[in-house]
Amino acid sequence: MRLPPLPSRPSSMGIPEAGDFDIDGEANRLMERIGQRLRWTYEACKTIAPLTLRINQLKQEEDVIIIAHTYQTPDIVYGVADAVGDSYTLSKIARDAPQSTILFSSVRFMAETAKILSPQKRVIHPSPEAGCSLSEGISASDVRALKSIYPNAPVACYINTTAAVKAECDVCVTSSNYLTIAENLPGDEIIFVPDRLMGLHLKKHLEGKKTVHLHDADCEVHAAFSSTSIQRQRKEANRRGLELKVLAHPECDSDVLEASDFVGSSERILVEAKRLGAQDGVAVMMITECGTAERAIAESSAPIELMGSCSMCRHMKRTHLEDILQAIESPAGDQIVEIEDSIIERARLSLDQMFKLSET
Repeated sequence: MRLPPLPSRPSSMGIPEAGDFDIDGEANRLMERIGQRLRWTYEACKTIAPLTLRINQLKQEEDVIIIAHTYQTPDIVYGVADAVGDSYTLSKIARDAPQSTILFSSVRFMAETAKILSPQKRVIHPSPEAGCSLSEGISASDVRALKSIYPNAPVACYINTTAAVKAECDVCVTSSNYLTIAENLPGDEIIFVPDRLMGLHLKKHLEGKKTVHLHDADCEVHAAFSSTSIQRQRKEANRRGLELKVLAHPECDSDVLEASDFVGSSERILVEAKRLGAQDGVAVMMITECGTAERAIAESSAPIELMGSCSMCRHMKRTHLEDILQAIESPAGDQIVEIEDSIIERARLSLDQMFKLSET
């Protein structure tokens, strides 16, 4: 599998003094945990070791938990993160974290979600400019317009939305629970926003049961995949005498999902990839963002045969170790997440409903 290049190496101005830190020991730890010795060499890991050591020291001193989405780069995921996962997993961790400060290494809507769930805590987002095509593809006024057209339909919003949008919705969903929650909502119709492609998958799932009204936005990463690449990789796997299993995220187009063997959230794709990768003669194609493939490499007990190429989210890759260090040491105003109390109160209702419907 073709993976993205390493993050740019920090300039000497961005690297703290080594002091009494065990740089060699940290470099070896990073190399072992990341599990890509040809890309993340000892020398590459030694370059970032002072940063990871300093960040890990500071988060203890400042009572900070670092939460990172699966799509973050391996140096963040295995170097400094205390919790890694998909949106649903991380939202629960943000809700229950005992630390006084949450640093969310991700895109903006995820940091907003953490603030909604823990309004009494300081929430830091190192890269305020890191957006999302889905969250930027819908506004609160768009939701209000749909509600006026379909006044009897409950509104389910994908978690990839701003706090203001969540405040207009009845329940929030993620890629791991949207099918179950939508099935259990009352009535015979539902408004699903903002992901049109995920919505089409939901529409097919609920055919004959509910009418699904959609909004027109998509994830720029997952929308880029096509079934043509799946067909090409299946031919190549057959030529090599391998059985190819294709695992796709539900944010992809319907032709991709139909050509896949498994559809699920990034976390479920990861679990399935590790299970399949342990089988002889099986290759795995992961139709999702590159971070999931890099986690599969790092966390598989044996080498995993990955085919195809992943798609990199430019927003998720904006955050670097230097940004995290700076944000802990001296966060700028726009790195501290602030949301109006009235928005938090209403948005919290949609998230609480998600937890209730997911965990019953």
